[in-house]
Amino acid sequence: IVEDSLKVVAQTNGISTAIAGKGTDLFSRLYEYEPGMVRSVMAKYFGVAYSAPKPIDLSEDTGKIAMPIRPPNLCAGCPHRASYYAVNSVLKDMGTEAIFPTDIGCYTLGILPPLQAADFLVCMGSSVTSAAGISKTTDKKVIAFIGDSTFFHSGITGLINAVHNQHKFVLVILDNGTTAMTGHQPHPGVDMTPPGWEKPSVSIEGIVRACGVEQVAVVNPINVGKTKAALKDALESDRLSVVVAKAPCPLFEKRMLGTKQKRAFVVGPECTGSCRECIDTFACPALYRNPDPQGETAMVINENLCIGCGVCIQICKKIRPKKTK
Repeated sequence: IVEDSLKVVAQTNGISTAIAGKGTDLFSRLYEYEPGMVRSVMAKYFGVAYSAPKPIDLSEDTGKIAMPIRPPNLCAGCPHRASYYAVNSVLKDMGTEAIFPTDIGCYTLGILPPLQAADFLVCMGSSVTSAAGISKTTDKKVIAFIGDSTFFHSGITGLINAVHNQHKFVLVILDNGTTAMTGHQPHPGVDMTPPGWEKPSVSIEGIVRACGVEQVAVVNPINVGKTKAALKDALESDRLSVVVAKAPCPLFEKRMLGTKQKRAFVVGPECTGSCRECIDTFACPALYRNPDPQGETAMVINENLCIGCGVCIQICKKIRPKKTK
């Protein structure tokens, strides 16, 4: 856009200076730019000798130490993880599949295994509008995800349109009470507020009902059973349904209220690691396989990462509260 605009300005003013960028054999119009590629293109254009360094070989068969795989991850205790787990569990119980339009926020990380509850993302608010269109062209269940701040930003108009046109899909509004991805900025629906923040809180549920949605449920995703029940009702209905999964972002809660770990949990000695349910379907970063093969349990909970949300204890009966002296 900038390049084309510069060329227009130059032509309009009779400037003949060459303007190069995304042209032939220069910067590709695809993918992301990284420093090595930018150096190579600029060196080629200006005729400067340049040899790009060889990429580091991370393969394990070279005899070198392999770099650990560390993809971006939802935080331990993040309510979004519990919401995604509940959605996947309900779909599995129902023996059905779904298409997942998603939106922009921390919850976009739901695209990664094992949650895999995001099929595509276009722009802010697109989860609602794309879900509306998809629901018209497929018999599959359509479950859209949007965050609270993104809903206020650009999700409301799409929801109104979906109601007006009688689209049938499930919208899950992941309400963690803040704009977590970009630094915990307040939005119109915040409950926990910084000192001096004297503004009214706007109810997401109230807005959803005012848009004309009749089937609305508000759940705490940390309560897996009730969340699954609300999602099941929404998926079994033949109309537009909204589930508001409302629970605070643990980092924001700690920042605002100074909260500490609620409780500690441990894996019982009967755990053999054979089911791998905790890792293969939930994958909280505080849970991992015991690196000590002679350890008492196959799985371990890192007490430094665990915030004590208690979702894992609802998933596996081999996890229990830690006894305190």
